[in-house]
Amino acid sequence: MSNLVIEDEEFHGDSIIVDGQKLLNFGLCSYLSLGDDPRLKQAAKDAVDRYGTAYSSSITYTAVPLYEELRILLGRIFDAEVVVTGTTTLAHLAALPVLVGSKDRVLIDSHTHTSVVMAADGLIAKGIPVDSLPHNDMAALERAIVDADGAERVWYLTDGVFSMHGDTSPAKEIGSLLDRHPRLHVYCDDAHGFAWAGPNGRGRFLEGLEWNDRLLVAVGLSKGFGSLGGAIATTNLEFADLIQLCGPSLMFGGPLPPPSIAADIAAAKILLSDEVQQLQADLMERIRLVNRLSEEIRLPLVSTEETPLWFHDVGEMDDMLKLLTSVKEQGFFLNGSAFPAVPWGHAGIRFTVTLDNTPQQIEDMLLCLNEKRLELYGETEVMIEADQASQRTADAGK
Repeated sequence: MSNLVIEDEEFHGDSIIVDGQKLLNFGLCSYLSLGDDPRLKQAAKDAVDRYGTAYSSSITYTAVPLYEELRILLGRIFDAEVVVTGTTTLAHLAALPVLVGSKDRVLIDSHTHTSVVMAADGLIAKGIPVDSLPHNDMAALERAIVDADGAERVWYLTDGVFSMHGDTSPAKEIGSLLDRHPRLHVYCDDAHGFAWAGPNGRGRFLEGLEWNDRLLVAVGLSKGFGSLGGAIATTNLEFADLIQLCGPSLMFGGPLPPPSIAADIAAAKILLSDEVQQLQADLMERIRLVNRLSEEIRLPLVSTEETPLWFHDVGEMDDMLKLLTSVKEQGFFLNGSAFPAVPWGHAGIRFTVTLDNTPQQIEDMLLCLNEKRLELYGETEVMIEADQASQRTADAGK
């Protein structure tokens, strides 16, 4: 089940209509449910009246004043310099080609988002060495830094919250490596950690890490932020200026539409208000509910870190599709994932929670998912392995 088009005449809240069936939706990444917030919608409408549906110019030439307003507000959220981009993917394609030099070496976590890998592929085409490292293996990272003979700088590319399993990077350990190794530079995609975590929503990665002038964090504005766009934050003014002036996707790409920028501004103002603390707390209650219930009913999840997305490893794609269909028949929409999004033989069910999902709906979904997976294949070897992996992740976080 992919490439579906919902049949709702209007979208509000926790459900969607697919194939004529109303389904409770556990597949959205609008974690704070800001995409349906009246303030964002009104801001977008007002911007259309002021600037039209689009301002068709590369921002290298001219941009509507909303761009600068958004940049300033995001700078306050991050307490850093910010470059606004069209998407998170375009952020990577703006930053990495101009930051990474011909004498540098790039190391990338094996679970890092495909959008970062795409940008790294462009570096390989330039002859810059790019090597994959085992997932979240800080000892392997340190060895690779030490062994990078002749490299002027070493770049480590990773995610703040990994988009498939919902686990996180060890930010504190990465910070220690930055302190010990002056050549090390870190570029983190925290698209799935932005808005719902951190002071003023600056993200999960920066919850555990102080700013360093060799650190850059890219985020998306289409998930927890509730609108469209991307951004790159750094305290290194030279890096920010270089990306803004020379980033390929900024020079040659189209701008964000005015209504999207205006909605971003409205969202930024919410994050800069006291309201964000209650929004984050309400979501954390739901996150902890999922983790507590899944443990009680012994539903194996690859990670039970406190993030709003989870992955249930089924194994074979055919079994995953049977389970996905069975759960859908009971009125729940979840995401199925298989190769190449995940390794071969590890297809599974990926689900998220947002503020639109009530505690009762979350409980009903988890009970249904667990009941159907036991009916279909019981406690298979893959399930046992996933349960053990989940326990190791939980133990590591204690």
